[in-house]
Amino acid sequence: MNRQLLFLFAFTLLLITGCKGNSTPSEPSQASATVADSMVSPTVNGVHSSPNPTTVKETSNTTSYSANSTTPSVPRKLDAIIGDMLKDQTFHVNFDNFGESDFISTEEKINGKNRPHFYFKNRDSVAELKFDPESPESFYSISAVSFRDVSGDGKKDIIVIADYTTGFGYMGAIPISQLIIYKQTDSGFIEDRSIEDKARSGVPYRILTVQDVMIGLKTDPKESIPNAWQRLHLGTYKLEDSGELAGSTLTIKQASGDGILFSLDAFYASNKEALRNGGVNIGTIETGKATPSFADMIFTAGKYELSFYMISNTDLYLRDNGQTYFGHNVYVNGIYTPVSKP
Repeated sequence: MNRQLLFLFAFTLLLITGCKGNSTPSEPSQASATVADSMVSPTVNGVHSSPNPTTVKETSNTTSYSANSTTPSVPRKLDAIIGDMLKDQTFHVNFDNFGESDFISTEEKINGKNRPHFYFKNRDSVAELKFDPESPESFYSISAVSFRDVSGDGKKDIIVIADYTTGFGYMGAIPISQLIIYKQTDSGFIEDRSIEDKARSGVPYRILTVQDVMIGLKTDPKESIPNAWQRLHLGTYKLEDSGELAGSTLTIKQASGDGILFSLDAFYASNKEALRNGGVNIGTIETGKATPSFADMIFTAGKYELSFYMISNTDLYLRDNGQTYFGHNVYVNGIYTPVSKP
């Protein structure tokens, strides 16, 4: 009897020890880790993109890309387009790789300021063409859209010129052009910064046109400034907002990369009676020569300096250093526009 009890005790002890050994958890298998890793969202330039991405409106089924992405914007499912459509900057285009399509420009109000959006629509699919604003807090407007081959592959690319104003500095109210170029690829469109930089470096203007972009792409950056001064329109320019009681007239006689020859006539009258009675303050530079200083031309006479800036392929901005040269209250600072457009 004692032998049977001893055997039963030993069997029970062995059973308890075996159960404790099986309770230790095992390491996860390699297969389990692989499945878990595959569920992590892919990243584009460090930003996670969800398998079901959403926009601000949370209705998007369209894959969106950063403007710095190397992945083209490819049309997916039809999605709500943000902002109000700009009909004068929206076009039906036959693209080489995609056939009949639509380029759509819209304008969204954000904190009282305009923000443009661009879309490529092909049949029932649409993709937003992203870009990074140079001045996110500024007012934007679209000044030009064109479809030309700028990459040299024989296929239409998209040129967009979006102007913005900063409101800062003495030229704060004068627009600055941001150039955006979307290159056509086999699968969609992608912003091409290298083409933008090449075009920008080929023309020194603050405000661009499509013609400027095409000229810039063909111009050696070293020749950009002298070539632009060489193209300067010769003839008469008027100061913007010139009126009966005050104004200024600039005449460009010769222009090259080495300098410009000009004359400048300005006047100021305190009121119409003074104007009738000859009480007019007059300032004149009969023949002056401005010489290059970086991208500008500067005329000097003693302590007086007058700077010429190219703000577009037609318009100039003149600003002096505030030293007395003309008569009392005779000012010449501002935008000068050709009387007859070239």
